[in-house]
Amino acid sequence: MILHYWFPTVLYVKENLFSDAENEQIKNLFLNVLKNYEKGGKNWISDVYNTLGSYNLKNDKNFNFLIEKVNENVNLFAKELQSDYTYNCDDGWINLYNAGDYQEWHTHSNSIFSAVYFVTNPEKSGKLYFENPYEPDMLPLKNVKNYNQVNSLNCSYNFKPKTLVIFRSNVKHMVQKCNNETPRITAAFNIS
Repeated sequence: MILHYWFPTVLYVKENLFSDAENEQIKNLFLNVLKNYEKGGKNWISDVYNTLGSYNLKNDKNFNFLIEKVNENVNLFAKELQSDYTYNCDDGWINLYNAGDYQEWHTHSNSIFSAVYFVTNPEKSGKLYFENPYEPDMLPLKNVKNYNQVNSLNCSYNFKPKTLVIFRSNVKHMVQKCNNETPRITAAFNIS
């Protein structure tokens, strides 16, 4: 028997995107932004603080180095997917999760790639979940003995700080309810 793998869902993960000092600089810049901009993303059920729609990282020259790193890695991922187009970040925003915060399942429409950079991810932070794109449009397998990369309904990660994860924007994802004592800080990006 030969198994052919078609239509896989691929996640690109780059650890240690920045040095500790650079990551601390990003954190401090983010905290300064959070003091000066109102909450965005007002159409969510969850009440997590983010700057979606109220502040775009792409429009602040202080974050050019972050946007450039995201673009560089998106284009490395695209090359692995056999795309020789040059992709660039359209927008970026900051997310701040305190205890009790979460983000419901969603996709990023009108984008090709989406990315999340983990500035901080303290103990007891909510995991980032990804859903199998074929769910819920088909019935799940029955009597599965072990779940793995080809039969799971979803997967979850608790990425270390300084990690960038990139995925196709149609992949449904969410952040589990957080129980962290210090803020979980991420930046999210859309690329088309």
